[in-house]
Amino acid sequence: MKNKLPGKRILIVEDNPILAYDISDLMDEVGAEPVGPALDVGTGMQLVRENDLDAALLDVDIGGEYVWPIAEELERHSVPYAFVSAQCRTDLLPEPFKGRRCIEKPAAHEEIVEALIAFTGEPNA
Repeated sequence: MKNKLPGKRILIVEDNPILAYDISDLMDEVGAEPVGPALDVGTGMQLVRENDLDAALLDVDIGGEYVWPIAEELERHSVPYAFVSAQCRTDLLPEPFKGRRCIEKPAAHEEIVEALIAFTGEPNA
């Protein structure tokens, strides 16, 4: 999967450190630059504001707090994002986010990479 996302800066917001670092390693593997991981909403907000991002992957529930403020901030910055969550049922997502891509956990690496390629316009090499 090398160089499928060369140089793309991908924000990772995930409160499970094992999953967060697994996704971070995956980003390294595909040539992307992982930003984070943010293990809480406050850190995620800070990373959105301080970085030029190409895309983001957000867990829905971070330590009992929803990531809606991060999603709204990403939208203000025109950064595409997907939720990566066990809570992908559309009835659980608030109205503004119902149309967003949601990758069900446990997520296959290929599905995560495919979503990011679609967001960033990188060729599926």
